[in-house]
Amino acid sequence: MSIDINEVHEKFSQKIQIERVKHKLSQEKLAELANIHRTTISAIERQAVSPSLETICHLANALELDLQDIFNFNF
Repeated sequence: MSIDINEVHEKFSQKIQIERVKHKLSQEKLAELANIHRTTISAIERQAVSPSLETICHLANALELDLQDIFNFNF
């Protein structure tokens, strides 16, 4: 099995944006809840950066998702 990192990056970025909108959160509010900078949210959603595991955990908590769910790309 081969994992395409570019596809994971794209799907993760989409997942964050979808969940943020679903929770009716601005990038700024999500950043506040996740205790990260707003520009980081923007960069993740634009696929400009790959978030660290720490950032992914903060995002999962802020979006009330289990870690496995944040990587569920069936949307």
